[in-house]
Amino acid sequence: MGNSHSTSNSRGSAPKTTSNRLQVKAAELELSPTELLTKALTQKTSDEEGLPSGISCSTFNKYLFPHYPDLGIRLFNYIAGKPNSKITTCSNFKAQIEKLLSILSDDQQRQIYLVMFGDNQSISNEQFRNLLLVIYKIAMFHYPEGPQSCRQLFRTVQAVVEGAYHRKDELSIGYMKTWIERNTPRLINLLHRYVVHILGTSHVHFRDNFSCPRARSLPSLELELSTPVLEKDCSHFWESSSHPLLPVSQVWILASTLPTLYTKPSHELVQTHSASLLQATNHIAKFLDLNYPSHWALLYNSNQHGLGPNRFLHHVMNYKGPTLTFLRAEQDLEFCIGSTHEWHETQYYWGGEECTIIQILPNYHVLERGGKSMYLNFTIRGYPHGIKAGKDPRAPILEIDDSFALIQFCKVPYKLLSIEVWGCGTPKEREVQLDIRKWQVKEAEKQRDVKVKSCDWGNHPDRYLLELARTPSSNFG
Repeated sequence: MGNSHSTSNSRGSAPKTTSNRLQVKAAELELSPTELLTKALTQKTSDEEGLPSGISCSTFNKYLFPHYPDLGIRLFNYIAGKPNSKITTCSNFKAQIEKLLSILSDDQQRQIYLVMFGDNQSISNEQFRNLLLVIYKIAMFHYPEGPQSCRQLFRTVQAVVEGAYHRKDELSIGYMKTWIERNTPRLINLLHRYVVHILGTSHVHFRDNFSCPRARSLPSLELELSTPVLEKDCSHFWESSSHPLLPVSQVWILASTLPTLYTKPSHELVQTHSASLLQATNHIAKFLDLNYPSHWALLYNSNQHGLGPNRFLHHVMNYKGPTLTFLRAEQDLEFCIGSTHEWHETQYYWGGEECTIIQILPNYHVLERGGKSMYLNFTIRGYPHGIKAGKDPRAPILEIDDSFALIQFCKVPYKLLSIEVWGCGTPKEREVQLDIRKWQVKEAEKQRDVKVKSCDWGNHPDRYLLELARTPSSNFG
């Protein structure tokens, strides 16, 4: 009897246990993501550190930012409201997280992260460098082609720091907000997008009992941060070049500067065999306004194709999409010209309002933006020959002579070393250009096979050239 009684009790307790679990899940569904995250971190702090209440900095870093401890510490200190904080209350944590997850303007985002990495009123050049390195690390860790490294990283970061600080040790938060708005307007957005993603979705991993931070790392596609991808076909040359003009660190910083016309992503995400993963990925992409990044195609490289106007025109003309032209000169000068329209010869200045002229090295900053700032002419007589960039036709910022030997920067001449042109349009635009080039080659071959009759030779231009060279042509009558 006793045994049957105990069995009946155990059977009776099973529905109660199931009912309790359902009640817990129902209660969790009524909680917001912020409340769920606060509850989970509080429980982890209590279990692992024996603290009765609150959330510790070490727990926050361990479970939310295991790959970026510097970012985690600074973010926790900002949430706690004071530097070197070890713990914060649950109510304060929840309130600050809700503020970060709310809709913030670009100016508010810049204010938050500059204060987070600097002081209340100012930020030093070293603190700004740390901010740049954190953003770069996040962008490259979630790069579509896999985590990336760049030998030119510190050179690129130093150029950005020098462009902002001009050898000063410290600048005000207000000045830096203005500088970022003008020169790298989407720099902080990349960081904030990542932080929002982590704070807004990490509660799911606690619910699913993911205890190891590395085991719950998300697919990089979900965190795509819009850094353009370089065309693979030319990567072997890019890697072997002794003077690469386009390191991936420059691609990253340019993506935060250029108008979205040049970095506009496609709307096609990478396919996956898991329908549930694809659905979750698309949902996160829509929530964070993320898409698969654009691909920049190499059109012209003077180190490979030869430095000269004819080679430039041959490889660049008939590409209908926007382009980026990189110019490298002596004394470590490097510039980028963003052209909204295809390159074409005319005696007039042309280009849309999103044309951009940037100095990359030695000091990174935007020189000029605006329409009708591009000029290309090598054949029209009576007008200046060469390439010019700048809104003032009387004093363009950049000028390249018709021999591609010199480049003038603000009227100061420098020896031109190399040029690269990258297409930022769709793959279809690249295919159209290649088709036009193939057609031109076929037409040229047809012209070679045309036989000149004796009756046509008298007025043929080749006869005139031969006579200039004093070559006898009597055999043709």
